[in-house]
Amino acid sequence: MTIDLILKEVTQLRPELNRQEARAIATDIYYSGEAPSEILGSKSTIDKLLSGYQARQAAAASQVAANDPSTCPVCKLPLKPVLLTNDRKAVFCQKHFVVFPVLPEKKGE
Repeated sequence: MTIDLILKEVTQLRPELNRQEARAIATDIYYSGEAPSEILGSKSTIDKLLSGYQARQAAAASQVAANDPSTCPVCKLPLKPVLLTNDRKAVFCQKHFVVFPVLPEKKGE
């Protein structure tokens, strides 16, 4: 199922949503890896996706994802610490292959 078909179903199920909210929910459903029909069949899941989108919007107003690389910018789950070459520290989302380097601590602070 494409994002556009999912978006069409979301707007039919929840006509009160604005375009951005419906698009965010459709995108979350598309990239979830789950069957879209199962997610669209659950009103509580759609409500959770909507509240997650609204929480991300509120948080995005005050920070940039690169400033706080503790959660994956795609799924919002915590990132796992990994070690890169030359013993450089980073954090990684196994599902979305998102990697952020961990900045070295500044000396003297």
